[in-house]
Amino acid sequence: MAGENQRGTEERAEESLGLGSGPSLLIGFYISAILLIFGVILVLYGLLGPASQLHKGLHVDVNLWWGLFMIFIGCLVLGLSLASPRRRAQRQRLE
Repeated sequence: MAGENQRGTEERAEESLGLGSGPSLLIGFYISAILLIFGVILVLYGLLGPASQLHKGLHVDVNLWWGLFMIFIGCLVLGLSLASPRRRAQRQRLE
């Protein structure tokens, strides 16, 4: 009885890992995509925008720096979502 109960628990844990791997990847992917898109827009606006913006930010191009920061964070989130333990477990099960 105890062996069957333990086996059932292990099977449910494996199923939950399989079901959770897809949506967690999608959430990380969409968050990183939004950050990357907004970051690129801010970088382009910082590079190509009006020069009068520099006087408001104490001669620091805030749009450029925040855009670069958002691109960095977007790449970091994308890398972490692709290298997640759930994704690795799913790859090992498929092999």
